[in-house]
Amino acid sequence: MSKDQPGNPISPYRKTLDAAYEAKWHTRLRWEKTMTFIKVGPAASRGLDIGERSSLTTQLELFFNCPFDSTTIDLDVDPLTERYDVVTCFEIIEHLFNPLHLLLQIREVVPPGGRLYLSTPSGKPHFLWSSSHFHEMSFSSIKALFDRAGFSILRKKKITTYPWWFYFKGVRPLLRAVFERTWLFELSAEKKRWITRKDSVDEP
Repeated sequence: MSKDQPGNPISPYRKTLDAAYEAKWHTRLRWEKTMTFIKVGPAASRGLDIGERSSLTTQLELFFNCPFDSTTIDLDVDPLTERYDVVTCFEIIEHLFNPLHLLLQIREVVPPGGRLYLSTPSGKPHFLWSSSHFHEMSFSSIKALFDRAGFSILRKKKITTYPWWFYFKGVRPLLRAVFERTWLFELSAEKKRWITRKDSVDEP
């Protein structure tokens, strides 16, 4: 997650990436599966990796063969600027108070047909949520969020982020084996639509 800017209220749902987080084996496994999911990316001259810069950002730069910016803004309220061919947003929206704001901002900085690669936990019983998650949504809720923000789903996949033996370490890990999955999405930015009282009109 991105750090809150000085002067903004600190959210208990925000995390800061550091070397210890990157070194965790489940982080490395999730990032490996994420890069495998991307497979063949579209041609890009500039990308944006939502959140703090990490070693995953470097992998994205190598894969797409272009520079990637990262963010230091308050993703709940601040605007995105510049223009990007591809945006990545991995393990971000579940930490936000207002994920729709971020998705609308991403839609503003990518052209029609531009790509957004996003990951987020699949909804599970609340007692299994991470303490740093403000949202964990069902697929129907996530799809409604994408639709409202102007993105269509091109591909999707559910993954696990722990090896099989982890789930036999206790009752809670065993429940996580049943309920815990992470969604990976490849999304395409649709043409903007202005909603009127009578109808909606496609972007020229």
